[in-house]
Amino acid sequence: MKHFKYLVTSGCSFSDVATRDTWPAYLDTAYGIEYIHTGLASQGNSLIARKTIFAVQQLLNQGVNPDEILVGIMWSNPDRHDAYFSNLNDQLPAHVKYLDAMRVNPTAYVDDDPGGWLIMNPHWKQKTSNIYYSYLHDFVNHRINTYEKILWVQYYLKVSGIKYFMVPFTDKVFKNEEFQNNPNVQWMKTLVDWTQWLPVDSMHEWCYTHWTAEDFPTIDVQNSTTGKLVKQIDNHPTDFMHKRFTKEIILPHIKNSFPDYFCPEFEDTV
Repeated sequence: MKHFKYLVTSGCSFSDVATRDTWPAYLDTAYGIEYIHTGLASQGNSLIARKTIFAVQQLLNQGVNPDEILVGIMWSNPDRHDAYFSNLNDQLPAHVKYLDAMRVNPTAYVDDDPGGWLIMNPHWKQKTSNIYYSYLHDFVNHRINTYEKILWVQYYLKVSGIKYFMVPFTDKVFKNEEFQNNPNVQWMKTLVDWTQWLPVDSMHEWCYTHWTAEDFPTIDVQNSTTGKLVKQIDNHPTDFMHKRFTKEIILPHIKNSFPDYFCPEFEDTV
């Protein structure tokens, strides 16, 4: 029986292991293998794709057998954007990294990179985000970009002979019908190999089949009118939800999709 020896994962906050135990942490603990986790809160699908391919290519360059690599990706909000700046000191103010509660922004993944990728989101206060979403953002364009990145990663992994699985983080990835029905999006959607996706609409929707909004954590959000902090439901799954998702969805999918590979039984002590 074959064994995976390397795990590469990517995504946004649902896949970020730096501040909490998300599904990649439970998956690599279950396998007990080498891992590269590139998930980062608030990053979009372009960075998710780039970081995934870069991490895999680094392993291949080191002589790792493609048969020993497993890739897992949780795609994020299509409207998240990023832009590369080749010289951060000259092009971006030093305080940008402290805005919008970002732990890492700009972000980089190539060794000795003199620049970095500035992450942007529609609701952020950062000046570059405001300019981009006020004058350049288009909903259909961002859906096109998401399908381009999905197809890019799928084709790359298939050509490289690497096993993988994919899943959306929430229904925001695919369920904006007025944008998804655009012909520029439709033809690309037909090229996606959906057989390699986890058997759920998204992790967030799966969580709501087992729990209610009251089971999710709450966060303090400042009211834009009064300035007071109010409690709001946080749509990020709890550590326990990530554990259940790994045990009940990810590992069974791996076992069924790759029957010639060893798949560990998830232990609740993990």
